Amino acid sequence: MIKDKVRPWLTSLYPRAWRDRYAIEFDALLEQCLHSPLDVVDVFLGAVDAHLQLLNGENVSWRMMNMLNKLRTTLLIVFAAYIGFIVAGFSLVGLADDSPMIPLMKTNFALAASWTAIQIGAAVALLAVVIGGLPLALTIIRRALAADRRNLGLLLVPVFSFLALILYVGFVVSVGSGKIQIAGVVRVVQPGIFPPGNRLMMAGLMLVFVLGAIASTLAVWKAIANTDVEQETFRAVGRPLTIKIYTFAYVPAVITTLCMMVILVATLAWGWLAFTALPQVFAGNFGPLQTSTQAWFFGIVAVMVVCTLAAFFGLGRGRSTKPLFT
Repeated sequence: MIKDKVRPWLTSLYPRAWRDRYAIEFDALLEQCLHSPLDVVDVFLGAVDAHLQLLNGENVSWRMMNMLNKLRTTLLIVFAAYIGFIVAGFSLVGLADDSPMIPLMKTNFALAASWTAIQIGAAVALLAVVIGGLPLALTIIRRALAADRRNLGLLLVPVFSFLALILYVGFVVSVGSGKIQIAGVVRVVQPGIFPPGNRLMMAGLMLVFVLGAIASTLAVWKAIANTDVEQETFRAVGRPLTIKIYTFAYVPAVITTLCMMVILVATLAWGWLAFTALPQVFAGNFGPLQTSTQAWFFGIVAVMVVCTLAAFFGLGRGRSTKPLFT
């Protein structure tokens, strides 16, 4: 009964042109292949692929979603999950910064080791993202310069977002050093005292970071969705090198996801060790803007868990050898 109610809704997610031609056949396919919630998510992501192709004016075969689209969506899911994970990671750094947990790491080997594991995992994940995304970024830039410059503008969104963050951080540093004086904002915040002006300034910093991350993710998502090239030829050491850009990026995506898992485990270990040694910190208000330490830490872990699961789901979808639409 539930399947009978879900099938019409899933079919309605696809573009009208596709439904007019394939709705009956698709409903029969769903009746045979729809077995789990993951299949429902897979169908939903297939509908996203279809709408993206339609918006891009592509002449596609509506009868099946090809593996290129499936792999492309996989990489987009991993990338979006990674950005969300990064936001949580920076929140963890903000939680630990200027707290009694930092001095404790100088004397507690296990605590320092777990923090080092977080740092190494973050560095490896970033390197994997850069390596995996480089051929794709070069392809987007090359084709944007040759044909459609809209994609080039989309790639500039992360650059401007980063510059905005740097400028705001520079502003905060200038206020802290006394070069800029603002009424209601103190240079040095004393424990237990966080003036409204300082709260507002830090809230602005978090807002710039989060909005920049969201805008960058959406811009990169759109730029990649606009790129249907399966492979591209580059020149390396004077020789032509042909790369299947989405297939090439899959292994770095796997590495990134595994690093996210390592960071999550290390974060749990670090939190357990830190708050066992300093229970008063865990019960206090050492979160950003002097909010609850417990609430921030559990919120950070929750975001990390969701992002890691999303990345693993994306990888599983891309690795599937018997997708629903092939």
